Amino acid sequence: RTQNSPCPDRMSPCSLMLALVDSGQGGMKMGIIKEMQKNEQLTEREKDIRNYILAHPENLDHFTSRDLGAATFTSAASVTRFCKKMGCEGYQEFKLRFLSDIRSGSSEGEKMPVIAPKENVAVIMAKIYDIQKRVLDETRSALSLAQMYRVGGMLAQAKYIDFYAYDVNVHLAEYACNQFFYCGKVANTYIATNSQQFMAMMGKEGHLAVIISRTGENSRLMEIARQLKRQQVPTIVITIGREHSLGFMGDEMLVAATETRVEELGTVMFSSSVKYILDVMFCMTFSQCYEDNVKKNAYYEKLAREKNLWALFRDFN
Repeated sequence: RTQNSPCPDRMSPCSLMLALVDSGQGGMKMGIIKEMQKNEQLTEREKDIRNYILAHPENLDHFTSRDLGAATFTSAASVTRFCKKMGCEGYQEFKLRFLSDIRSGSSEGEKMPVIAPKENVAVIMAKIYDIQKRVLDETRSALSLAQMYRVGGMLAQAKYIDFYAYDVNVHLAEYACNQFFYCGKVANTYIATNSQQFMAMMGKEGHLAVIISRTGENSRLMEIARQLKRQQVPTIVITIGREHSLGFMGDEMLVAATETRVEELGTVMFSSSVKYILDVMFCMTFSQCYEDNVKKNAYYEKLAREKNLWALFRDFN
């Protein structure tokens, strides 16, 4: 290989992120980097500088203009001229803008990254980070404050929180149940069809139902929602949009992000989005009775230590 064409399987994580930008897979908008890639008004020496920076962006953090000139077989003066062609006063401004773009590039309006064949682990790490960040932004923007105030009121009035879910969503429901116990709520996850139907038919006072569905079209969950409505049980539906059947069947519908195909990382997106929603619901509930919840949890911690609740055997040590 040459200095300007690094071997793909030995590229740094930062370089691999730049490769994603160039291919359109990373979903990042980086102004000065895009300018570098498309600028054709460069001399051969300036192109060498550009190619080196794009191939080795991690070096820029500690390079001086003289170091960069030496690495590209040019000079500090050539580096300065290159930086000015990029619209900067000099090397220091260019360096700050370049590193800022690398670390906090915007992803708005770009397509979500997908899994590709035999990807480098650094590329996968960059993609998952990008997905998680973008999913949280998308989910938060879809939750209105007015709606979350209403949801908070429903949670505050409920003594029992009943979760209805299937498949991988069961794990999200179980996670939420564990969290809500710290708030003094009795929370349960129902996954067996008969248990779900009987629970929905009972409609006991003080219960709040939470239905989690990625498709929004699960026929069993739709029947559960109908039963809950007949029994006048307040219901929160977490799904991907009101245009889906379940979106019309709850008192409140919270929108979670997803994609359709597994290679589009739809399950990763939906799980991350739902977990964010559940965490917001937990924090709102805990905050409403903060002092009481803190006391209960402190007592539990004390009891657990004194009674060895976490040990396999009393004399394990």
